[in-house]
Amino acid sequence: MISRRQLLIGAGVAPVVLTGCASTSEPRVAGSRTFCMTKPLTKRTVCTPEPVPSAATEADAKRFESTPGALTVYVVRSAWVDAVRPLAVIVDGQTPIGTLPRSLIRLRLLPGTHRFAFEWNGRMETADISGNAGDLRFLELAGSSIPLDRPYHWSDADPAGAKLRARSTRLVADAQWTVSSAR
Repeated sequence: MISRRQLLIGAGVAPVVLTGCASTSEPRVAGSRTFCMTKPLTKRTVCTPEPVPSAATEADAKRFESTPGALTVYVVRSAWVDAVRPLAVIVDGQTPIGTLPRSLIRLRLLPGTHRFAFEWNGRMETADISGNAGDLRFLELAGSSIPLDRPYHWSDADPAGAKLRARSTRLVADAQWTVSSAR
């Protein structure tokens, strides 16, 4: 049985011990206009491989409006325990788009079904998203690299929750692929 004194001491020590594990990384946009994050404990910095869209494009994307004639898909990466580890999203086998924690991708695609994929620990995780012209869809890249939590996976997001989480992210890619091969 735990004594009251042990409980109070444990409660006082726990926040100090957990501070290192629960610290968040600091996002920033580097001079080259890439989105970078630095892990506070290791001071390791990771950046997106490509420059990020302008602030005006980000503001436009975060209005979450559909595009006439295209299927608009938002990929949200905003898990609270997400590690500072890049993951590349591949759509219909095209050029990978690099993501970091708290990042957002807006894609305008041909109507139809499209395959979204990323690789995690040697396994490809895929999700198919279907829609018509003018439709708006959300897909979340969820999980973490913490051993006790769920590994990274695709999560069908409820639009209201995804929009809320996406507002605190950085738009790292905005693409219109009108020549992509719908499945």
